[in-house]
Amino acid sequence: MSSFFSFREVFRHEWHSFKAERVIGSILVMLSIAAGYGLVNGKTLVEKQRYATEAAGKEEQLRLNDNLQKLVAMQKGEYIASSAFRNPANPLWIGSRHAATYAVLPPGPLASTAIGQSDLNPSYILISADSKETFTFNEEIENPGNLLIGHFDLAFFMVYLLPLLIIALSYNALSGEREQGTLAILMANPIRLSIVLLAKLACRATLLILPLATVTVGFVVFENPFQSFSTDVAVRLAWWIGLAIAYALFWFSVTAVVSIQGKSSEHNVLVLIGLWVVFSLIVPTLLSVAVNVAYPVPSRVEMINSLRAIQTDVSKEYDASVARYEEEHSAMSGNDGVLNKKDLGAARKRILVQQSAARLTEKLMTQHNDQLTHQQRIVDWLGFSSPAIVMQGGLNDIAGTGNSRYQHFMGQVDRFYTDWQGFFIPRALKNIALTPEDYNNFPRFQYQPQPLSDLNSRLMRTLLGLLIPAILLGYLGARRISHYPVTA
Repeated sequence: MSSFFSFREVFRHEWHSFKAERVIGSILVMLSIAAGYGLVNGKTLVEKQRYATEAAGKEEQLRLNDNLQKLVAMQKGEYIASSAFRNPANPLWIGSRHAATYAVLPPGPLASTAIGQSDLNPSYILISADSKETFTFNEEIENPGNLLIGHFDLAFFMVYLLPLLIIALSYNALSGEREQGTLAILMANPIRLSIVLLAKLACRATLLILPLATVTVGFVVFENPFQSFSTDVAVRLAWWIGLAIAYALFWFSVTAVVSIQGKSSEHNVLVLIGLWVVFSLIVPTLLSVAVNVAYPVPSRVEMINSLRAIQTDVSKEYDASVARYEEEHSAMSGNDGVLNKKDLGAARKRILVQQSAARLTEKLMTQHNDQLTHQQRIVDWLGFSSPAIVMQGGLNDIAGTGNSRYQHFMGQVDRFYTDWQGFFIPRALKNIALTPEDYNNFPRFQYQPQPLSDLNSRLMRTLLGLLIPAILLGYLGARRISHYPVTA
C-alpha cells in the first residue's frame, strides 16, 4: 500500500467520521460566526476612523474658506480684524491655528482583519506652525477598558482561539484510538503510524483553515470590489493565508509531538493547554516586563512636563534676544507689514522662543524615541520565543495597523511639518501679509504608501519565524514516533 493511498484512505475515513458525528457542520458554523464577528468588529472601527477623518477634513475646509472670505473682504475694506489673532493675513496665526491642516493615515485594504495598534495610534494628526510636541503626543485615547481587554477581531481569534480549537480537535488523535483499541487493529494493516497521524492532523487542518480562508477572502473581496482590487490587496491576502497555514502548522506540530509521547488523552490536553498558556500569555508578559526594565521609557506626563518646563525657561531668557533680533533685522521692523510694531514683536518672540525650545527639546525627544526603538528591536528578536507575538505582528503588518506603517507615516509627518513651517515662519518673521494666492498654495499632506518590497521582507521573516519551529518539531516527532505504544 503506497504512502499516498494510505494517507488518502485515513484522511477520507477521518472526514466521514467527523461528518457522521456532525462535527463538520458545527465547526463551519462556529468558525463562520467567530470570524465574521471579528471582521465586523474590525470594520466597525475602520468605519469609525474614516468618519472621524472625513469630519476633520470638512472642519479644516470650513476654516480655510471662512478665513479666505475674510481676507478677500478685508482687501475690499469690508472686514476689519479685531486683533492680530483674527487677522486672516497674519501668517503666524493662520499657520499656527486657523489653517492648521490634518495629516491623515488612511486605513489599509485589510485593516478590518486586525485592529492592531490603530486604537493607540491616531489615524490623523493636526499639523500647525507651533512646536512639534503639539502633535507628537496625541490627546485622544481609546476607551481604557478596550485598551486593557483588547478588541475581538479576526487577528485575536487567529492568535489566541485557533490554537485552542486545534488542541480540542487533535489532543486525542492517537491516544483516543489507542484507548478504544482501534489503533492496534488499524496498525495491523501495512501502514506507517506517521502516515496515520499526518492524515488525521491534515483532516483537522482542512476543517479549520479552509473555512477561515474562505470567509476572510470573501470579506476582503466584498470590501474591495474588482475596480479597487489591486496587486497590494492580492499580495496581502496571499500573505494572510500563508501565515494562517504556518501558524496552524506550528500548533499541529506541537500537538503531534505531545501526542506521540504515549500518554493518556487527559495528560495530552493538560500539557497542550499549559503550552498554550506559556506561548500565548506568559512569554509575551515576561518579554514586555524585560523590555521595560532594559529600556524604560519616561511616562507621557513626565515628557510633557519636561517640555513645558523647557519652554518656560526659554521664554524667560528671550526678551533680550528678541530685542537683539530687532536690531539685526531692522529692515523688517517697519509698520508697513501685516502687524504693527507691538504685535510684530510679540510674534517674533513667540517664534524665536519656539525655535530655541525646539533645539533643546530635540535631544529629549531623541532619547525618548531611541528608547522606543531599542524596545522594538528587542521585541523583534526575542518575539520569536512566542509564536503568538510573531503571528500578531505579521497580521498587524498585513492589515497596516502595526508600528512599522505608523512609523513610516510619522516620518512623512515630520517632513511635512518642516515644509509647513518653511511656508509660514519666514513670512511671519518678515511681516509679509498672506494673499488669496497664498491660501491656494498652502502645503498639502499626501500619504505615500510603504513599498510592497518592505512589507514582503518583514512578512517573509515572520513566515520563517513560524515555519522553522514547526519544521523542527515535525522532525522531532518523526524521530520519536517509532517508539509510540500501539496498545494501551
